[in-house]
Amino acid sequence: MPVPGRRPSWQQQLRQTRASDALMAGKPDRFPLTEVQEIANWLLRDRSPATAFTRRRSVIPHTDECDVLFANELSTVKGELAFHEAAIIASLHLLSYDQARGQIFSLRPSSVPDPTDVFFDHRLSVYLQCIILSQRANPDVCSEDEVTAAKELFGVAKGRVKGFPSILRLLQAVGRETCEALMPVALVKKVLKKSHYRDNLVKELEELRRARKWFDAYKLAYDLRNVIGLPRADKLLCDIFPDYTMWATWRPNVKRITSWEGENLAPYRKRLAPVLDLEGPDTTGQQRKTLRMSSPGAFAGLGHPGFSSDRHILDRLLDDLDTSLTIGPATVDLLVALCIETNSLSPRCLDQLEAAMELRHDPSSKALAGLIRAITSKTSSSASTMAFAAALPVLTIYPQLRKQFGAVNDLARRSPTALSAAQHQFCRSLAEDRASERLAVGVLALGNALLHADWLHEHWQPAYINMLRNLPTERETKEKMVMLNNTHSHATKISVLDFLATRLGGALLSSSFPTTPSPLSPSSPGATPTTPLLPVVTEDPIWYSQLDIERSALRRLLRGTAFQHLSSSITTACLNQSLAEPDTLIREITRIIVDNTDQVCVNLTIFLGKWIASSSSGGKLHESWRTLLLQMMRERPPGMLERCGNQLTLSTWESWVDNLTRVFGDKHLDVVGDGSIGVAGFTNARFSEWTQRKQSAHTRHKMGGLVMRSVSTTTTITRASATSGSSDFTASSGTPVSMASP
Repeated sequence: MPVPGRRPSWQQQLRQTRASDALMAGKPDRFPLTEVQEIANWLLRDRSPATAFTRRRSVIPHTDECDVLFANELSTVKGELAFHEAAIIASLHLLSYDQARGQIFSLRPSSVPDPTDVFFDHRLSVYLQCIILSQRANPDVCSEDEVTAAKELFGVAKGRVKGFPSILRLLQAVGRETCEALMPVALVKKVLKKSHYRDNLVKELEELRRARKWFDAYKLAYDLRNVIGLPRADKLLCDIFPDYTMWATWRPNVKRITSWEGENLAPYRKRLAPVLDLEGPDTTGQQRKTLRMSSPGAFAGLGHPGFSSDRHILDRLLDDLDTSLTIGPATVDLLVALCIETNSLSPRCLDQLEAAMELRHDPSSKALAGLIRAITSKTSSSASTMAFAAALPVLTIYPQLRKQFGAVNDLARRSPTALSAAQHQFCRSLAEDRASERLAVGVLALGNALLHADWLHEHWQPAYINMLRNLPTERETKEKMVMLNNTHSHATKISVLDFLATRLGGALLSSSFPTTPSPLSPSSPGATPTTPLLPVVTEDPIWYSQLDIERSALRRLLRGTAFQHLSSSITTACLNQSLAEPDTLIREITRIIVDNTDQVCVNLTIFLGKWIASSSSGGKLHESWRTLLLQMMRERPPGMLERCGNQLTLSTWESWVDNLTRVFGDKHLDVVGDGSIGVAGFTNARFSEWTQRKQSAHTRHKMGGLVMRSVSTTTTITRASATSGSSDFTASSGTPVSMASP
């Protein structure tokens, strides 16, 4: 009970402050430090010894006498949660270093608390606040690392820390041995476990990884490299940070992943995931700087054999993505259409993309993306019409794009095919009395685009070009459509239908329109418009159907310039037959026919001959492959037999001759028994003559001591393959591997 006229005890004074409340509320910033320190100063003066003969002698701070005084006083309030800690904080500035450290150490909770201790969380919170406040009360008591660790761990314990940077600061601080006394690893683990920090971190990183938000992930893991190797940090990392070595070794291009946060990439982030992964952390376990340095990721096995896993191709792809982001979203979409949706990554795709990006014109990229999708995927007739109509003017204006998007995509045939389909659909709408102005405008747009694409006219018949020139104007078309929808005159309606069907629909009428009502209705026996024969052959569906990787690669080669002089019926037959052939056959043929050269013809002959002899074929080979090889040899310049005789080694020559007979019988000869014509210059007499010449030359070399001559690596490979039964093929680049002098 307080005595009237006398100052209250230090305990009473301390209870009158908000010190305990601030600690229990977890708000160290509101702790009244100055006020409680004044109370401790008063206690020091009040408890100073005095006698009847001398004045009161002051106790000097930071002395043993001062330490004993406060140790005794603090023991009187020990066990009072928050009040005891507040009293210690109030006296820290007066205690010696050892006494102050000892008082704080005495507050440290057990790392393995009693399960029945319901106040553990409160005592832990108050303890951490004591360390935090010690920096203000007496900066010498706790090290900077201990204070930092306490701040971060306090934030985790209170649920205020969600991101990873804070925990990295904690690990950096706790990772040093100086924190062992006040912040043991076991205690830190206990706090992190109770706050479910690992689970939350795993969830957060997984969400960022799935969204390919690499910049945010990089900000989280940036300081991790500074933690690796600290004495005590590794003990914590294994428990709280899954795959921490993967993130610690990650070194992305920061400028690149920063640009990926822009709005141009946002709509395509999900579809670009295989590309974005290449700049992400190395998930293969090899601890490389980025994934692409260890693996092509989702691009493994896609595209032309040998290309997709090439680091150069992957680097080009990422560079092209960076460039496309500076142009616009449609250019990013073009990258998606060329490299992602086609399920094929190759130099040709990137060449097309880079040619388009040189324009730095986003609307052109949009038109080209539509063209690629119209060719490579199943789209409606109207969508294809508009895609071709939008892309052809771009190719007409920019001749440099024609090589990449014109001949390669066979627009000379595809474009008229698209127009024919649109005209047929328009004529059908006329016949069913549901004429569509949208279809009419689409037909007109594509027709005009074809008319102005004079670089394609050389592929078409004059009659077809005249049909394009005879298309009505847009104004005429719209006027006729309005007239058709509003007229009540049967004769006028017949006239308009005739105009639209013949001029716009390109139709040929089977007879004159009758004068009876509704002449074009489905139930009427009258004339119906039919689409004319096109000047180009309508493509077999195999040329634009969805195919697997091997057959898509074969289709690209057969469509390429090396085989442009072959009959389309031959290449179409081969492509259709490929659907019935095993993948191994198609894969090897695709690997061989990268061009049409003498060596390619030789290699294809040897492969097909060995295929016939193998158990895989059952001794059979479809006629389409024989026809393809025969036509390839016929397309070669005169003198193929002589060139092969001069350049092939004896073993390769003999293998070629044997397999020619195995593949063709005698159809490769100039004149055979049934009178059919073979390959120019191929006769039995010429084969025998060259075989004898090469055998004689080989014998002379052998007898002359030239057996040990130095041979090239490619010749060695060729001879080894000829004797072991493996194939004499060119590399994917088409470079001969078995050419040598006799």
